[in-house]
Amino acid sequence: MILSTNIRMFLLAARHLSFTVAAREAFVSQPAVTVRIKKLEEHLGVELFTRMPSGLRLTPAGTVFYEYVQKLEIMASEAHRAAKDIAEGDEAHLYLGANRSATSYMLPGLLVTFRREHERVRIRTEVESSDKLLERLFAGYLDAVIVEQAVDEERFMVTPLLKDEVIVICREDHELASKPLCTLEDLCASPLITHEPDSGTRQLLGERLSLEEKSDNDLNIVMELQSSELVKEMTAKGLGIGLVSRLSMSDQMRPQGLVIRSLEGDPLYRFFSLVTTEKGAARSKVQDLIRIAQQIYTEDMLFE
Repeated sequence: MILSTNIRMFLLAARHLSFTVAAREAFVSQPAVTVRIKKLEEHLGVELFTRMPSGLRLTPAGTVFYEYVQKLEIMASEAHRAAKDIAEGDEAHLYLGANRSATSYMLPGLLVTFRREHERVRIRTEVESSDKLLERLFAGYLDAVIVEQAVDEERFMVTPLLKDEVIVICREDHELASKPLCTLEDLCASPLITHEPDSGTRQLLGERLSLEEKSDNDLNIVMELQSSELVKEMTAKGLGIGLVSRLSMSDQMRPQGLVIRSLEGDPLYRFFSLVTTEKGAARSKVQDLIRIAQQIYTEDMLFE
């Protein structure tokens, strides 16, 4: 990284308004972050943060400094990448980010097709939350990301790819299998195997529950798992009904003996998009990635 350690510590602290979180991300102690910020403030001759009981707040000087340093971070990243491109060739690398769902169910087909067209490109992927990926994309560390949330189209170029329905799964011998749809009452009455609370599927379910004046407390959650494959496996073993995405239940990924039921009412959809910056989209390899993604997913049944 081209930026000095003091600047990097400031960026992390300003981004999270917390020395503790900054230290955790930088893999250093909190006192080490505090010392770096203090040295930077002494060098500049201004205070950058106001320490408050509830956390940190940027001073007016800190706010202005943060705006400029963010631009410096982007320029430093671009300079580093440009130097590598000169050394290794413009098409040497593709840096692609995706969340867990996209990594498991979208990247395999996309990367296979891209690789066939670009045999000399070395592909590197990152798996993170959508928020983190967008931060990394904006800072210039990634060429493109696949995320499942609303994106600021003034900062990014967004290519919609597909919509994916959140569904309920159960065994063929479960009483829900005899019903055409899963009601909220069915969902609340059955042992439920689902993802962790901050997952996209849980957030969508939470919104539906709120509309019906219900909450997670009305659910009988018996397992919270990070892996859709594990949710399916536990459901197949009869430990409850599962909440997953339809994308994870394509024919080749659907365990034998499981059935799918949509939730009663309007379907719960999450939308995946391929996101780049304007500068990133100008690169030929990123243009090819967008073209390939559109070819794959505009033909996908999940658009129907």
